[in-house]
Amino acid sequence: DIGSVVFRNANIKLYIDVDVNIRAKRRHKQLIDMGEKSIYPKILKEIKLRDKIDIKRKHSPLVVPKGAFLINNSGTFHLTIKNINNLISKVI
Repeated sequence: DIGSVVFRNANIKLYIDVDVNIRAKRRHKQLIDMGEKSIYPKILKEIKLRDKIDIKRKHSPLVVPKGAFLINNSGTFHLTIKNINNLISKVI
């Protein structure tokens, strides 16, 4: 809700999206790296459920803010930053 409610009048809005399977893989790796047990299918199911709840909630549902630029964060962090910097340099 940062771009759709809190800063709805911002000059530049970014909506950063990542494929749900990649988000689950990243979370799974993060937990394994922290020494925790992690079951990928369980994490994927939990992320899908959370997304569904966030989209359907009554107050401040998850939406792509009006006028937002869509950023795909399914690649590397550095690629995402590069894409954001390129976009901002074109807009400003």
